[in-house]
Amino acid sequence: MVVLHKDDLYDASACVVQEHSSRNKLCFDFLFRLLQTVIDSDASIILDFGFNNNDDVLGLDQWVKEKGGELKIIHCICSDETIWSKRLVERSENPLPNQLITNLSDLNEYYRNLPTFFLENELVLDTVNELESLIDQAEKFILAGPERMNI
Repeated sequence: MVVLHKDDLYDASACVVQEHSSRNKLCFDFLFRLLQTVIDSDASIILDFGFNNNDDVLGLDQWVKEKGGELKIIHCICSDETIWSKRLVERSENPLPNQLITNLSDLNEYYRNLPTFFLENELVLDTVNELESLIDQAEKFILAGPERMNI
C-alpha cells in the first residue's frame, strides 16, 4: 500500500512557496485531488496528514463519503509529556520546514484554544506504546470492515 506524507509535500514546496498558509493550501489542494483519483480508481492509500481541528476532519470524512470512498482515521497522541518534550527537543536540533513548533510549551499554547475530541470511529494510538503493538492495532483497524472497531 502506498503511504503519502503531507509533510513531504510541504517540505518539497518550501523552496518555491515561502509563506506557510500558502504552502499548506497547496498541499491540501493536491491531497484532495489525489484522494479523488484514488476514489475514482477504487484504490487505497494511506495519507499521513494532520488537522488542526475536528471540523476539518469531519468535513474530510463527509467529502470522502460523498465521493463514494471510505475514510479510516487514526489519531496519534503521546500521553507522556516528558517523552513528548524530549521528541520536540530532538526535532529542534534539525527541524524540517514543516516542523514549526519545536518545544512543548509552544505546542500547548498553539493548541490551547482549539477544540479537539476523539471521533466516534477513529482509532486512537498512544505513541508511548511499543511500535509493534501500534502497527498491529493500526493494521487490524485498517483491515476491519466499516463498522466501528474497538481495540
